[in-house]
Amino acid sequence: MKSKYLVSCLTIVAGLSLFPRAVMADVVVKWQPGDNAANIQKAIDSGDSTIIIPKAAKPWLVGETIYAKRPNQKIVFKPGVLLAAQEGAFQATTENMITVLADNVSLSGYKATLKMRKADYQNPNLYQPSSFRHIIVLRGARNFVVEGLTLEDAGGDGIFISHGQVENDEIPVRKYSSGVVRDVLSKNNHRLGMSIMSAQDLLVENSTFQGSSGTKPSSGVDIEPDHDWQKLVNINLINNKFINNDRNGIQMGLARYRGSNVSDISISFDGCTSTGNGEDGISINAHDPGFTDGPKGFIDVKNCNIASSGEHGVFIKSDHQDPANTFKISFDNITLNNTATKSTEFFPINFQNSLEPGVVCNIDFGNNFSITDNKSRPPLFANGPARKQGITNVHGTIRVNNDLKTEPVLGDRLNNVTLKFID
Repeated sequence: MKSKYLVSCLTIVAGLSLFPRAVMADVVVKWQPGDNAANIQKAIDSGDSTIIIPKAAKPWLVGETIYAKRPNQKIVFKPGVLLAAQEGAFQATTENMITVLADNVSLSGYKATLKMRKADYQNPNLYQPSSFRHIIVLRGARNFVVEGLTLEDAGGDGIFISHGQVENDEIPVRKYSSGVVRDVLSKNNHRLGMSIMSAQDLLVENSTFQGSSGTKPSSGVDIEPDHDWQKLVNINLINNKFINNDRNGIQMGLARYRGSNVSDISISFDGCTSTGNGEDGISINAHDPGFTDGPKGFIDVKNCNIASSGEHGVFIKSDHQDPANTFKISFDNITLNNTATKSTEFFPINFQNSLEPGVVCNIDFGNNFSITDNKSRPPLFANGPARKQGITNVHGTIRVNNDLKTEPVLGDRLNNVTLKFID
């Protein structure tokens, strides 16, 4: 088929006269049987400002990665569109459905679905195992928008946000992505609902990340850089849900973020719900043993409800030798409802440390942090190494509603700890 897309340029108004002002042309992609990847790619490569993928009677099958390489472009998936991975395709272990490389690119798809074939990718008779067959990848893309889409059955993450392409093992020119994720449902993905590896000026709002299962970390969202030149700056997650993931609802792994090039972090969660996750509602792996060369800055969590997690409600692993030179963690208006459901070996709040020098430090629970529990155990438990190495700069008031509660376990090596527990 020679004609791959259709362009509409005229607007007709009442009276059969042409609207007197010019209208921008939209490229409307024409569905075809079989693999539509080349068809869609040609439309994107046209460079037109708006690419429209209309609803078709059958799914839009794609058998290879679609690249958004032209800046200032909006790609619209109309309501009812199903963009689906072709059976047997995406054999390469790092092959994604859509990769955005340009600036000011929007992927908009209210009531549209992008779907891969997770069950196939998990079958070793069909595919080489991989954690990286993502649906949407943002690679050093600035001012992107991903909105309205349902992202389902990835062989990796629903959304992967990171730096630009690396050449010859050198630090990339584009060290981070920036933009907006809104009104997205990311579900039943093999690794993560969303991964944030390197971002600056990122807003994630009104979205749901649920049902991740298959390979670690199997969580709703994971904020985890690998290199000291990456960024976690001005990251805001507002009114999002993290539901029924195999492991954690919210996970932050900062242990590898250390070195001479690190930037201060600024990460905020506001209005989150983390419920029904198999392990922790919120898991923060703040420092590696004896951590000394990581970032300053903050992680703020406020107005959040954490419920029915299998293991801890809030898990914090912290091990820093110099509390004055690391980031702070703060909570405000947090409720933990019947977390740690697996057994009394888990706790609403858990501190962990290693046997290396360094302390759990710089945590403020605010004055409206509440725990509702129904098991005989402490509301907060620090493991043996945390008690041995000590706890520094921990404050706030925690209200505990549990007739079976026992005393919190913090140990006696406390430095500037004013944390209180009340009924």
